[in-house]
Amino acid sequence: MSPSTLLLNQEEVKSLLDMPAVLEIVERVYRSHGEGKVIMPTKITLDLGEGRPWPPYKGFMNAMPAYLGDVDIAGIKWAGGFQDNDQMGLPYLSGMILLINPRNGSFIAAMDGTYITAVRTGAASAVCARALARNDSSVLGIIGAGVQGRMHLRAFQEVFRLKEVRIFDIKERAVELYREEMTTELGLNILAKKSYREVVDGADIICTVTIGDEPMVRKEWLKKGSLVISAGSYQELDPEVVLSADKIVVDHWGQASHRGELAKLVEAGKLGEKNIHAEIGDILAGKRRGRERDDENILAVPIGLGSLDIGCAFEVYRKAAEKGIGTPFSFV
Repeated sequence: MSPSTLLLNQEEVKSLLDMPAVLEIVERVYRSHGEGKVIMPTKITLDLGEGRPWPPYKGFMNAMPAYLGDVDIAGIKWAGGFQDNDQMGLPYLSGMILLINPRNGSFIAAMDGTYITAVRTGAASAVCARALARNDSSVLGIIGAGVQGRMHLRAFQEVFRLKEVRIFDIKERAVELYREEMTTELGLNILAKKSYREVVDGADIICTVTIGDEPMVRKEWLKKGSLVISAGSYQELDPEVVLSADKIVVDHWGQASHRGELAKLVEAGKLGEKNIHAEIGDILAGKRRGRERDDENILAVPIGLGSLDIGCAFEVYRKAAEKGIGTPFSFV
């Protein structure tokens, strides 16, 4: 008899995965990278007209496979973003995840990957911050009031005692909705700001989580000892923020070098692997040091790893199998 594949929709995935669990999974997977227990080819991007005249869809899709040795699971995420989706009432991000039994290649699960992508991205930044920010960090600045702005705040409030949260977005209404919704949800002191500088000036941790491609954070706005996290797919920082950082930490150099915050500087020959202090997995595995002084200005660039998606998806599959959630389906 052919093995069946467990199908799980977004609501089922959400019911089985909360932020505290995702933070644990992300930290474990990062550490496994540092311990050499993960096989993960660099993601492949299908460019569907992003920045080019043809095809004219302003979107991309990434293929992101990984094998996790510590839990013996393999899979792939197929996900991307489309900038015109808000005009059609659709989310920017879309994604699916397939899990396989690594012994025989049978497909054991197929599930929504959009929620997993969103929640693990916020958790990844928070795990990086736990290793790289000052221990007394209490003022968080977020640029981008969309899904990731919300996920980052949910993750950070699990890790830090936040006295003040600052939010800015080029869409004024988005900032208002964010402040209203997240204040109600988390009960934090959330301040709506009117410029990038108001978010950055004096903040302990600054997260840029946008789909923009322009400098939003400048070196002269940063206080000593700050941590900047660029989690977008394009350039969000002034080049001097990158080039003047005391330490640059990435999640995966192979991916960070061709997409996201560092890509333009790498292409211009202004930045290379020698300029990278460490990958976050090596820090969590104890092979490299994270923050060593309170006055260090550190930049983290977690561009996003398929291994994190597979780790979260396997947890969803495991819980779904235990609770009888999902729909078994035979493709053969």
